[in-house]
Amino acid sequence: MTGTVKDDTGATLLSLTAGGLYFGGSGVGVPLPSTIPDQGASFTKLTSCNSTAGTFSLVATTTADVTGKPGVPAGHENRFCTSAGVVNPEYPTPGPSGAITGCLFGAPLPIPNANSPATSTCVVNRVTTSASGSGTCSTGTSSINIPLASDIYLTGPTDGLIPCPRCAGTPTTCQAGPNAGQPCTPGNSASLGAAFPTSHDCPPAATANIGALPIPFNLSTGSQSKTSQDLSAQPFVFCGFCGQQFAPTFQGPPAIPCTADAQCTNPTFPKCRQRNPGAFGQGPARTITEGGSPAGVCIADQAPHSSTLVSVFCIPPSFNTTVDPAADLPGPGAVALPGQAQLIP
Repeated sequence: MTGTVKDDTGATLLSLTAGGLYFGGSGVGVPLPSTIPDQGASFTKLTSCNSTAGTFSLVATTTADVTGKPGVPAGHENRFCTSAGVVNPEYPTPGPSGAITGCLFGAPLPIPNANSPATSTCVVNRVTTSASGSGTCSTGTSSINIPLASDIYLTGPTDGLIPCPRCAGTPTTCQAGPNAGQPCTPGNSASLGAAFPTSHDCPPAATANIGALPIPFNLSTGSQSKTSQDLSAQPFVFCGFCGQQFAPTFQGPPAIPCTADAQCTNPTFPKCRQRNPGAFGQGPARTITEGGSPAGVCIADQAPHSSTLVSVFCIPPSFNTTVDPAADLPGPGAVALPGQAQLIP
């Protein structure tokens, strides 16, 4: 367990586990958590090192920065860097939100919905604002701000509970999608479930792209939390967006985030609210907390050390009439990413 959802009394409504993605309010119709692909790697660059305090600043890497680094195959540097604006040859066709640029963050993420297979989606995450952050050498603590765009591919109507094309078989080939039958390298473990392994060698069909959600991803080895508000249109609001009072209809796109009704100036969308109150299937949710863990040792030895990065964030509506009711968006999100922290030359 890495986190909790608690009510007003402090009682735990839900325990959050590492390696899982949680999203939506009390009305979420997707079984949670969704499994996050393992084996992903992202490189940031250390700058402004203070040798006295043992602290450092982190900035984004470009494709040139990660060329030749351990585990980075030639020609696929865009899957390991952390800069915005990088061209992704795997996704040449612009989506409804525009060009699919920015270093890729992890392998394609399948979100199968056993309750409604046709609403299953494949999510491709990419960097929209170049990463920045800070850390401490002696303990391995770190904080990394890496805003993402989550491109949503509504593949459930054709692919059901295998929403991202799998990279499987002997030898491994793409099992579906535009590259079906082509050689591929798995980007994660088959043991994660029937929807894995996935790979950027096996992208989903471009025609299934329904748009991108902006995700304010701020990862930390410390603790992160959100507390809900009771607003005029709705109690237990973690992530308010301007909408209508009596219907889950929201201003946009783009969606307008808010913390009070006074910030909603369009008379058609005068109320600050989520789609449904609460978090992750829990109605009377007051707090969401995720706890990360730093390496706990000096990472200057250039060896890998176990670490967990966490983030609690808000997810706007996609404005898709299939996805938003199933995922109960807009609403909160939470994630804990177990992995390793390592300083390399």
